[in-house]
Amino acid sequence: MGRRRGEIEEWLKKIKWGGKSSEYIVLVRFRDENDVTILKPVKGEDIIDIRRGFIVLKNSVIPFHRVEEIRSKDGKILYKRK
Repeated sequence: MGRRRGEIEEWLKKIKWGGKSSEYIVLVRFRDENDVTILKPVKGEDIIDIRRGFIVLKNSVIPFHRVEEIRSKDGKILYKRK
């Protein structure tokens, strides 16, 4: 399990501090008001920080375990949760 988190963390740090955050989209798992699981895109440039297992955004904090996919803006899947 730690290995998977490490892989996600590496990608997120690359997005945040790699200088090209606007080229990535992180798909995060959420539940809507009807308890249906949906994937919401988070733009790379909206990530403020990566901290101890969490993605810090302006108005929220998302745990790594909710990350389902990381894609480049052109649609190429770079990471996909198994």
